[in-house]
Amino acid sequence: MKLNLYRQDIEYLEEVSKKGALTIMRDIREDYGLPKKRYVSVNLYCDFCSKTKEDVWRKLKLLKDKKP
Repeated sequence: MKLNLYRQDIEYLEEVSKKGALTIMRDIREDYGLPKKRYVSVNLYCDFCSKTKEDVWRKLKLLKDKKP
């Protein structure tokens, strides 16, 4: 299981642009007092966006299955 989310993952999960995903990541880091260049964990993302881990992993698995 994936523990950290990258910008591309958040773009897919939130259906936003690159800039939108970076903004979400920045907001999560600011709220939790994380360093600027740190990846965002699935747990923090789920807590911040009020999503369940199962939903996030299910959607990421669909993305992985779509890639050739």
